Amino acid sequence: MTIFFEKKTESNASPQTRPGDEIRLYNMMLWAYVTVLPAAALFFVTATISDSIVLFVYLAWYSISFAVQTFSLYAVRQTIRRNPNLFPYGAGKLENFSAFLDGVLIVPVGVYLIFNSFSRLLHPLPVGYVLGMIPVIITGLRLAFLYRLCRRLTSETVTPSPILLSYTIGFRIALFSNVGVLLAFMAGRILIYYGLPEIGNRVDPVIGLLLALYMVFAGIRLIRRNFRSLMDLPLTEKEQLCVLNVLASFYDHYEGIGTIYSRTSGNEKFVELELLFPADKTLKDIQGLAKTMEKDLVRKLPGLKFRIIPVTPAQ
Repeated sequence: MTIFFEKKTESNASPQTRPGDEIRLYNMMLWAYVTVLPAAALFFVTATISDSIVLFVYLAWYSISFAVQTFSLYAVRQTIRRNPNLFPYGAGKLENFSAFLDGVLIVPVGVYLIFNSFSRLLHPLPVGYVLGMIPVIITGLRLAFLYRLCRRLTSETVTPSPILLSYTIGFRIALFSNVGVLLAFMAGRILIYYGLPEIGNRVDPVIGLLLALYMVFAGIRLIRRNFRSLMDLPLTEKEQLCVLNVLASFYDHYEGIGTIYSRTSGNEKFVELELLFPADKTLKDIQGLAKTMEKDLVRKLPGLKFRIIPVTPAQ
């Protein structure tokens, strides 16, 4: 499917496509992509020195993000090359694969960090909160800039791309997470300063545990949502019987049945029928039949995509 990037116009004017918008989105994604590795390197250095579980969680998150964004960026680049004037609505199964890969990588890392966080809760270690604030502030500024850029792109288009909306939500959540971690680090440092190190040093593993739990939860959702989209499955026996029943109820509108194509991809179902019609059957008649049959099928199979392939019997 394809969605237009449209310029906002007055209510009495028709929307117009702005070919440059998809390039602006691609450039934003590219800038976010090339800044992931420096951010991950910053988290690696500071996490090692400060011994912060939270920073190790961020390190894992940014490292996985780099691998996943590689596929997303490639998918968008390919679709722009094939369609320079329109921004594509999604990027097919490559986009689903990148999300699936994200989930597969996140879950085991999240589980490992959960165990580490529990261990640190039982046996807390000194945490360098002041040093830990540095990467959180720097990456927070990066996220604020990217979020503002996404908001601007969204406001300048009538129908924003799903990819743009996804990035906007992701940057907003990550920004709020950074602010929360920064406040938690400040609270931990204050507790240690006032002679409560046993409590202060447990702030880090508590926040790390919450972030790791979220990683596992988000990863499982990504795996479940995208696995079915990657697999094209046949309709169930009950669904196939529904198709045959509708075909039988319209048997007097066609002369024969050719091949029946049906499949399920994610939450969508697809049915294509080869129906034989006499040579004098008009295209208008066939289109009317297709609409009527589709209404009957959609009532029984919500989310169905239906199409008739007309065939003229051999003389």
